[in-house]
Amino acid sequence: MGKERATASSWPNKPMPELRKELLLDGRYTREEFVTIGQGLVPQSPADKWFIYLDGQWLYFHRSASGSCIFQLQITPADEGYTADRLLVNQDPSQYRSLSDEYDVALVSYLVDAILLGRFAPFPQPEQFSQDDHAKHQQHVMGKDSSDGGLSLRVVNGNR
Repeated sequence: MGKERATASSWPNKPMPELRKELLLDGRYTREEFVTIGQGLVPQSPADKWFIYLDGQWLYFHRSASGSCIFQLQITPADEGYTADRLLVNQDPSQYRSLSDEYDVALVSYLVDAILLGRFAPFPQPEQFSQDDHAKHQQHVMGKDSSDGGLSLRVVNGNR
């Protein structure tokens, strides 16, 4: 991707509200991954639901439509690369409704892996959702169906 690096001024955004939760993580990235992550993501179309940029040690995740900061992931240099050990999660119900701490961590992990690093990663699905709700949830969170790479199972009746 020959796009320029995303910065705080690349897209309209709002700061993380005072109402937030801190989660402690155990994440690791190599130097190469960190460089790629640092490129961030500037939305290219209305289908892109996230604006992501690195500022210092913090990776910011904003919803592109509202500009709301939903997550902040702290990534710090470590011996053989980088550690991701703190995640701030927006707790303002008018901006974000967290399903669970585990889900928030899984979603951030997905955004980094699938969107920033371009790796195959299954979209995390809340356990309490039906199959139909999973599809709606993914559409809401990501703005696209599973056609953005990765694998999805399609059941075909008969022989075409």
